[in-house]
Amino acid sequence: MPYTSTKAFVLGVMPLKEQDKLVHLLTADRGILKAMAPGSLKVRNRFGALFELFTEGDFVYYWREEKELITISKGEILNSYFFTVSRPENIFYFYLVAEVLLKFVPFQHKDKRVYRLLHTILENGAGGIEMDMLLLYFLIWILRIEGMMFNPWNCANCFRKKIDEAWLKNDFRGILCRSCKTNEQLFLNKEDLSYIRWTRENTPKDCALWQDKIDPAHLIRIFKRKIEYHGEFALKSSLYLEEFR
Repeated sequence: MPYTSTKAFVLGVMPLKEQDKLVHLLTADRGILKAMAPGSLKVRNRFGALFELFTEGDFVYYWREEKELITISKGEILNSYFFTVSRPENIFYFYLVAEVLLKFVPFQHKDKRVYRLLHTILENGAGGIEMDMLLLYFLIWILRIEGMMFNPWNCANCFRKKIDEAWLKNDFRGILCRSCKTNEQLFLNKEDLSYIRWTRENTPKDCALWQDKIDPAHLIRIFKRKIEYHGEFALKSSLYLEEFR
């Protein structure tokens, strides 16, 4: 059986067998992997706190060619974000981030941008950036990485450029100017469109610039619905966030 190692974030853990766990890992080089951690449900086990949500670790694992599931033999914590992720005001935002990754990003989809995006969100969360702004930034970028983000510059119907206000199409696949809209309800004003454009070239550490210019809850709801529409699933973690109540 071949052995290898990889750096990865822990996206989720659940019981697999009487003494084992099923672990979902986001790697930089192989995308999301499903892994078995033998004996990790024992009171005394060799993994310790390695499988806390969004812990970044160095994992050694082996696999069989005929099986999708890899087996973790050992691991070492590289970065722990436990105190940031587990804070009561943060935890459900991070649950939603994990759920989006697990449901929306294909398994073993090799795109290093996903790994870098999660690292950026966690680092800025630890740095004190507001979680609603981080979640919004994350949703926009995960759509962009997966090729499902609309063009925030042009009307999808008449191709008018640099529009100042827009309505999101009912199929979420583009925006319409005032002349082209019909019964569309989801509205994006000038500042909303400017923010979406801004995210392409800027990191979330400067999100505070937009704190009084946009309504992050409004935009979070829009992009959450867009992800659900394209993915054909419901994001259950959102039920615990004020933005969706």
